[in-house]
Amino acid sequence: MAFDNISESASELQKSSKDFIDRNIEYYRLSAFKKLTKGTTSMIMFIIIGAVLFGALLLLTFAMALFIGAWLDNLALGFLILGVFYILVCFIVYFGFKKRIERKVLIKASKDFFDEDDI
Repeated sequence: MAFDNISESASELQKSSKDFIDRNIEYYRLSAFKKLTKGTTSMIMFIIIGAVLFGALLLLTFAMALFIGAWLDNLALGFLILGVFYILVCFIVYFGFKKRIERKVLIKASKDFFDEDDI
């Protein structure tokens, strides 16, 4: 009699353990899928918005260069002035804001990756 109870308890424990492991595996699969989908969506949105903004900036740069060139009666000088301006902006952003940008990207990525919300 006691041996039957122990045998039943052992089989129930084995079944419960198997169910727990299966559900844990399913949870982590869903969690990985959620994080992968969220990262992919963010990357696609970044690429689309970046492409549109790049096109707009390119057109605005040409318009501004033509305007400055016409104002100075030298188109090449207008393009040169804007080229130097963009190089200066790049140096200022790289040397002045590099750490801030890295920190914000790291914080945002860690919040997205280590999000503990239910699936």
